[in-house]
Amino acid sequence: MKVLIVHAHHEARSFSSALCVQAKNTLLELGHQVVVSDLYAQAFDPVSDRRNFTSCADANFLKQQAEEAYASQQNGFSAELEAEIAKLEACDLLVFNFPLWWFGMPAILKGWVDRVFAAGRIYGGPKLYEGGLGGARKKAMVMLTTGGGPEGYSGYGVNPSLEQILKPIEHGIFWFNGFLPLAPFVAWSPARSGQEQRQADLLRLDSRLRSLDQELPRQLPLKSDFGPSGQDEKKRYMVLLSRTRPMDEQYRQLIPAEMARVAELQRQGVLLQSSLGAPGSDPWRAFLLFRESSPQEVLEHLRSLPLAAYLDFEITELMKVPAPPT
Repeated sequence: MKVLIVHAHHEARSFSSALCVQAKNTLLELGHQVVVSDLYAQAFDPVSDRRNFTSCADANFLKQQAEEAYASQQNGFSAELEAEIAKLEACDLLVFNFPLWWFGMPAILKGWVDRVFAAGRIYGGPKLYEGGLGGARKKAMVMLTTGGGPEGYSGYGVNPSLEQILKPIEHGIFWFNGFLPLAPFVAWSPARSGQEQRQADLLRLDSRLRSLDQELPRQLPLKSDFGPSGQDEKKRYMVLLSRTRPMDEQYRQLIPAEMARVAELQRQGVLLQSSLGAPGSDPWRAFLLFRESSPQEVLEHLRSLPLAAYLDFEITELMKVPAPPT
């Protein structure tokens, strides 16, 4: 497997840099080919302008996409940019490694995306989503460090959830270009944790990478599921779950399997949201939002839940939200 790690931290002794070194060493030991774009070490310029190109479509007006499309036809990218584009085209796994700054990527990494993911060469026309560069075969992963702990990004903290923060990257960059996202690797607040925890994080990354070949990526909606208007042809179903039998010891033992199955349905992209009542709640309720074609398909997913024998399902098709007036 060919791996491209795009590393965005200006301090070589940072824990973010330590993650990059660990990932490279582990992957090389496993026999993979690894290329690292160390953006600060390369003094990569994140600013897009005419220096991106050796060609010129319109000398009077700089339109980024038009110049990228023209350069794609004329082999007109600068040598620096051509080298990075070639790395992206060659990789089977793309890894973004960065510290979380202001709920996003450092500017140098965003600039790398702005310049390297060039219209015409990388995306555009049929080259989007499953038809993109990754072709729904290549994978991508975020590897990041945070300043705060996991509670603050859990959905119950003051910060946006990590899932919300990473959506522009995992959907808007990775999947938009056909790379299926793997679960992120997060080192929580390494600047505030001790050496023992930082070492444990490096070992956790090493272990994760050693089983990467068996790891299934998250499935995101196919472009082919959307009609000419851009609206999803699949429906939305809200399911109200209620418990019909008392909670017993078998029920308690099945809770971990139940949570694992819910997580798997979310990975498959058929379960969009889940809100589960606390196990001891009486009455107990849960709400699941499915993206499927029919109630029968939703029911099949529900019957696959380990606790299905304890539950009653009420399935409601939701109204499609009309497009805003133009």
